[in-house]
Amino acid sequence: MGRPFTAPRPAEYADVPPAVRPAVRPTPAAALPAGPRSVVPGRTTLRFVRDTPRFLMDLRRRHGAASAFELRGELFVALFAPAMVHDVLVAKQHDFVKGVGFARMRKVLGEGLLTNEEPVHLRHRRMMQAPFHHSRLDDYAALMATLTAEELDRWTPGTVLPLAPTMMRLTLEIVARTLFGTGAAHDAARIGAAMDVAIDRIERTMLPGLDRFDHSSLPWFRAFARASDELAAIAERLVRERRAQGVTAGDVATARKEEDLLGLLLALRDEDGSSFSDDEVRDEALTLILSGHETTANTLTWAFSYLATDPEVRLDLEREADAQAWLMEGRPPTVEELLATPVASAVLNETLRLAPPVWVAPRRALRDVDVQGVGLPAGAHVIVSQYVTHRDPAIFADPDRFRPDRWVEGFERGLPRGAYVPFGAGTRRCLGDQFALLEGRIILLAVARRFRLVPTGRRPLPRAQPRATYRARGPVPVRVEPRQAALRT
Repeated sequence: MGRPFTAPRPAEYADVPPAVRPAVRPTPAAALPAGPRSVVPGRTTLRFVRDTPRFLMDLRRRHGAASAFELRGELFVALFAPAMVHDVLVAKQHDFVKGVGFARMRKVLGEGLLTNEEPVHLRHRRMMQAPFHHSRLDDYAALMATLTAEELDRWTPGTVLPLAPTMMRLTLEIVARTLFGTGAAHDAARIGAAMDVAIDRIERTMLPGLDRFDHSSLPWFRAFARASDELAAIAERLVRERRAQGVTAGDVATARKEEDLLGLLLALRDEDGSSFSDDEVRDEALTLILSGHETTANTLTWAFSYLATDPEVRLDLEREADAQAWLMEGRPPTVEELLATPVASAVLNETLRLAPPVWVAPRRALRDVDVQGVGLPAGAHVIVSQYVTHRDPAIFADPDRFRPDRWVEGFERGLPRGAYVPFGAGTRRCLGDQFALLEGRIILLAVARRFRLVPTGRRPLPRAQPRATYRARGPVPVRVEPRQAALRT
């Protein structure tokens, strides 16, 4: 199949219709919702690139639940109402394929679960159920707790900690140890640096037409290719080494005894007896690194930042942490214990609402399709944005305010379908959602038990730096205060 950066779109995937270019192929105005129009060429594209979340929020405020506009001459339609989101992601998902952002992700992650299409996606999802089976979560939780405790032991009270890089380092260590065992410890820095470049370039090159520079001599694009190839090379080496240890396809019983997911991936078989190729294992490993490292680190950075703005919620979390038997006894937590943490769970839910790591989900219409009365022509780019829909004032009171108390028992079950989708929905819902939530609870509670993190800058919240994931800008410096000293003040 080749390296992800140069691999062609798999032949099994559906043919994607050509993009809709209104100037060449006019669409009746009555068939599309209203949207921004500009007599200045490129102005809409410039606004979109400069601050995409703000641009999308402006669309909803000015034009409502649906809006049509052009970027680089191609038709985009943004759909924000929960019912529309549900149609695109679930009810009519087979009328769409992953859009421009995911096409760029494929340059790094290949054909893993996050980026692949049918029929490849169904096979991979079916086979990837085993690594995330509930029976394995206790083992993952034990490793997460151990590595978190080791990280916190390195913190020095009174010093300033770069929160964002620290969370990146911790979550990368957790996913590397979970996925590769001890074999990837010395690769963690290289993985982190290469993934950082890749995440940046994915988002900055998602506009139509920029892919033509992928194989140019421009240094900025060459760095993208190098980062992708380095990640692939590391994963390929680890797969070869693991294969050499004797784990073979179908040897699931042996793989279950191993401490890493890689052995299990190599041992998996589908219903027809087929197994993953080494390239497929590589792509799923790279996908797990991104989804288990980058996204969780961003969520935790935002969660600690939001907690610093609300002393009452922070105190509630500290009380919950103080009541955790596993923290008092210095032992690994069970899944049942972690699920019974309403404050930590509410903090995570509210953080995922306000700062969803996957904050936009672009799609492409395979055929003419109606979405809640909006007629989408084949080839149209479609934008669903968790960032915008999660701020719908008709559903979430005080939508821009951090309010974990809204997540009282039953609140999420009462939400309209499509209103809250931080992990996606339907068959595209992230398989690792429970893994990520367990990790988030463990880190939030372990930190709250021992420390308070106090922002050192003028702004209580960092500025956002949306890339392929919703990042905080800069290192986000915080002062580490021991709980005892914090309580005296």
